[in-house]
Amino acid sequence: MKTKISGFLEKHFTSELFGSKDIFRMLFPLILDMMFINLINMLTTSMISSSGQSSVAAVSLITPVTTLMNCLLTAIAAGGTVVVAQYKGRGDESMIKEAAGHTFLVTVGIAAIVGAILILFASPIVHFLYGNAEPDVVVKSITYLKGVSLSIFILSIYNAIFAVFRGLGETKVCLRLTILINLSYFVLSYILINRLRLDIAGTIAALLIARTLGSAISMYHLFFKKKRLLLLRIQDIFHFDRKLFRSMLKISVPFGSEQFFFYGGSIIVQKFMVDLGTACVAANAIANSLFALVYAAPLAVGNLATTVIGQCVGGGHRELARWYGKKLVHLGTALSVISILVFLPLQPLLLSLYQPEAETVPIVRMLLVLALVPMPFFYSMSNVMPYVLRSAGDAAYSSVVSLITMWTIRVGASYIVAIPLGFGIAGIWVFMAIEWIVRFILFAMRYRGDKWLSKNTI
Repeated sequence: MKTKISGFLEKHFTSELFGSKDIFRMLFPLILDMMFINLINMLTTSMISSSGQSSVAAVSLITPVTTLMNCLLTAIAAGGTVVVAQYKGRGDESMIKEAAGHTFLVTVGIAAIVGAILILFASPIVHFLYGNAEPDVVVKSITYLKGVSLSIFILSIYNAIFAVFRGLGETKVCLRLTILINLSYFVLSYILINRLRLDIAGTIAALLIARTLGSAISMYHLFFKKKRLLLLRIQDIFHFDRKLFRSMLKISVPFGSEQFFFYGGSIIVQKFMVDLGTACVAANAIANSLFALVYAAPLAVGNLATTVIGQCVGGGHRELARWYGKKLVHLGTALSVISILVFLPLQPLLLSLYQPEAETVPIVRMLLVLALVPMPFFYSMSNVMPYVLRSAGDAAYSSVVSLITMWTIRVGASYIVAIPLGFGIAGIWVFMAIEWIVRFILFAMRYRGDKWLSKNTI
């Protein structure tokens, strides 16, 4: 059996650039990375649940806002990841250092500005978005937004370095950093929330300490640890090259715009979800937290695509990039099925960790069914393929598709169905699945053509 599996993987994933062992050597740490992040987030959300539904609702309402900011910074770093991967494929070591330095400088610089703005305007932002929420939820939301915003600058250091290592294919060091920062967050959350009963303040303190530790260790790996594929010097950060910066922007600007409008749409969805009541907001938070465990493995394939497709294109192997694109989407589908089969028997146990109120439980279960049924058919093409296109330099198309489908389907149509037509939160999750179907069709059409392989990034 082992020989047959090995032969199957060799046939479907081995090429002149990568062996099947190389592919899965990079993939397994990425899966564990995503799983670990989402598991820790699930456990910390369950801890916050012990402080009451108002705390869960506050964290749920603010998460799209802070995620929006984090994803903008991740989008900037993603441009660096693609450029680093393409120069790695080309074998240009000096430009790898240049790209790494630019990724660090731009990501951290913008994070400082974004974090300061969110802290200064936390109260007006919360009152504008969620002023009609219960007063206790509003107060906790303001506190949580300020605390998380303070940590954005610290996290950006970690994100920038993480992006560089991912472009190089050093997924093992990425996994170690993820385990470090998230395990620290979990332990600190347990102490500060469950033991010291600090509620939202405990969550913020745990986040700040864990992110500071993770950023410090990641800087050690990039700047000081010898016997590393890349050892950056401090002066490499402050050497600015316009041409290289424009190469990064070709990926970062479309992806950043996509992330901004995507999570901006999520904020609007949360805004009209408040009208459905605190129980629905809490149920949505719990369902999203649990569902994140299911899509962790297939989404990790998207992160793998950034390295694999980027290095294929950078090395001039464009048809090989097409071949790997198809293989990676199929791999994402297979992992979706496996994830669902593992999750289903564990669902009751995982749900009980949140200590949900009786009215919340059936809502959570309904939402999970609405997501899990269509997932094996549509999730991978609609969520892995954008990484394939973007890594080849075709960032604009994937971003435009994501923006259109998000705002017409997940925001516009789901609002009509959820609020005026009265289908409630179920309507929102049904239209999430419909969005996957539309994205599936549009990305499949693009992949079959040649335009996505004709783009030049470096």
